[in-house]
Amino acid sequence: MSLPFDPPGEDETRFLVARAKDGDDSALEDLFRRHHDHLLLAVRLRLGARLRSVLESGDIFQAVALKALRGLDNFAPREPGSFRHYLNTMVTNEIRDRARYFGADKRQGGQQVSQSQLNELSASHSPQVYFDASGRFEGLEREIRRLPEEMRQVLILRTVDGLPSREVAKKIGKSDAAVRKIYSRAVAQLATHLGEEDSA
Repeated sequence: MSLPFDPPGEDETRFLVARAKDGDDSALEDLFRRHHDHLLLAVRLRLGARLRSVLESGDIFQAVALKALRGLDNFAPREPGSFRHYLNTMVTNEIRDRARYFGADKRQGGQQVSQSQLNELSASHSPQVYFDASGRFEGLEREIRRLPEEMRQVLILRTVDGLPSREVAKKIGKSDAAVRKIYSRAVAQLATHLGEEDSA
């Protein structure tokens, strides 16, 4: 299984965002197709065990895709990784709102996205926004959760949140060089374990 860690090029993303804002549906579909793996991984990794019992990754994914699509006119790329940060923020907010809904303080929960709204995404713009029929992310998610805490933290900050190594270094109190080594070991360990799964 390949690791979906290399994000689409920044220039390419800006180009597709600009075309999508101009009403180019093919650019919109291409944009979400290229960011699909990163968005799906962000959703799966941020759903804890309790929420996983009541929420589906696909529902969160589709809700975020719908909201991102509707709010695209308000998005302005300001720095490398802006679009991925835009999506990741929506993932965090969507999961937080649904967690409130299913929590003890249910009356103060966030408003859920209805099924009709989710259907509207495919009806109006027809991107294939969620596809994981083969379960190809299950093994990846499992192995990421098995990583030592520091490795897992660095991997998520670098790949899911899209932070450069120097920013990760500031967050965890290590040098840039140390973060790069931790990240390399994490990716190598994942590749090894996933390769063993594929050959089993």
